[in-house]
Amino acid sequence: MKNFIKISFISILCLAYFLPTVSFAAAMFFSSEKNAFAPRETFLVEVFANTDDANVNAVEGSVLFPAELLELKEIRDGNSSINFWVEKPHSTAAGSVYFSGITPGGFSGAKHFLFGMVFESKSPGQSALQFSGVKILKNDGLGTQIPTTAMPFSFTISETSTTPAEDLRVTDIDPPEDFTPFIASDPTIFNGKYFLVFSATDKGVGLDHFEVREGIWSDYVRAESPYLLKDQSLSKDILVKAVDKYGNKKVIKVKAQNPHFKVDMLVILGIILLVCFAIFKRIWVKKSLQ
Repeated sequence: MKNFIKISFISILCLAYFLPTVSFAAAMFFSSEKNAFAPRETFLVEVFANTDDANVNAVEGSVLFPAELLELKEIRDGNSSINFWVEKPHSTAAGSVYFSGITPGGFSGAKHFLFGMVFESKSPGQSALQFSGVKILKNDGLGTQIPTTAMPFSFTISETSTTPAEDLRVTDIDPPEDFTPFIASDPTIFNGKYFLVFSATDKGVGLDHFEVREGIWSDYVRAESPYLLKDQSLSKDILVKAVDKYGNKKVIKVKAQNPHFKVDMLVILGIILLVCFAIFKRIWVKKSLQ
């Protein structure tokens, strides 16, 4: 019996050793129309992820660039494969752009656009854009990190202009995509109070910010998700406005869960009566003076 168990165990080990193993790998890379530029030329460099057959749902890292040679003018994340930025691509220090985002449900494939950077060359020289601290997580419910190759982008800035500069102007007149805000509560967030969760995408240059308005009498305020609601009674309609970098807007209404129609109607009726009284008084005063 012992010999049988021993033979079986050795057989399993041999089988595991000789069977081909399935491994997943990913790559982060840059893409641009060219890699030779003139001084004071603006150009676009885009960031892509290649996950092959691996389904991934989270990406994090930094882009490092030589601040003495390049000036970062703009970051564009419109139509990104990342549909929820934990931290949108932004400059954290001279020569560094940090990004962190997730895509519920994940994505896979050879070329997924993440974001783009518009640079302006400053002075002649040679250098490269590089990735730092890149992490790509598998969509397996465990957050398994996938081995990732990060490929640099080498470029040259010449002494004089040799080719016409690329026109990077963008015309974006379309509003952000439809989205669905929702109200939630969790004992670990805002001490269990109600909060609003929202996220949106834009196929143009990307989103700039969100604004929230609670009720018809309040003003819009800039907001980030999750947003702690001031009206914890949930008696007011909520408007959520997504604004892209060109000022295009999309407004979504979240209807009140516990509407106080009687109170609102009484307030409106009271205002109407006050206005009517003021008009009547003004007419009466004029007639009295005649």
